[in-house]
Amino acid sequence: MTGKFPFIKAVSIVLSIVWYLQWFFLAVLIVISLLIATDNSIINTDKLEGFHIQFARLDIQNTASADDAQSNVFLTNGEGRLHIKDAGYNFIYLRLLSVFIDTLLYIFIIYMLKKIFAGVKTGVFFTRQNGIYIKYIAYAILGLALIPEIINYFVNLHISETLVIEGIVFKARFGFDFRTVFLALLIFVIAKAFIRGAELKEDHDLTI
Repeated sequence: MTGKFPFIKAVSIVLSIVWYLQWFFLAVLIVISLLIATDNSIINTDKLEGFHIQFARLDIQNTASADDAQSNVFLTNGEGRLHIKDAGYNFIYLRLLSVFIDTLLYIFIIYMLKKIFAGVKTGVFFTRQNGIYIKYIAYAILGLALIPEIINYFVNLHISETLVIEGIVFKARFGFDFRTVFLALLIFVIAKAFIRGAELKEDHDLTI
């Protein structure tokens, strides 16, 4: 089958390369986590301590117009990165957890694709098992869309409820990635149709 359809072999090679790269990235992530946990000076945590926040209001102090008149100036509905010195590594660990989960989900998706293309290379594609693999991919994509946002939401919620900074009003908002969720639902529907079609094909083959 691979000789008849060269692109199948090419896709399989690409999947294998990405598969090993994801595992390498996961290993690096584990090493970084261990180094941070042991307070190793090799890792510059200044770049990791900052985390994304959304604020409802930010008052700007000591502002004046051209005629030296004092003005009340503030920003609303903005986004930025907040850095808190000597706040411990809890927020860093949450960020690493989010990346760790993302990486595992990508590895799982690639593994499912490798299983599907392994069947394609042998000329067996339209099977119920491949439909189940596609359904698992849909679940993983849904996890990619929701899990990091859930973690970020609870981090922002914790900040908005516990951290008080004069002139800043924090807000916690759940970012919903509609396009990725829609893609996951679309793949899930395709998987269900694929499974049903494969079952009908099997029933038809049994009656012949």
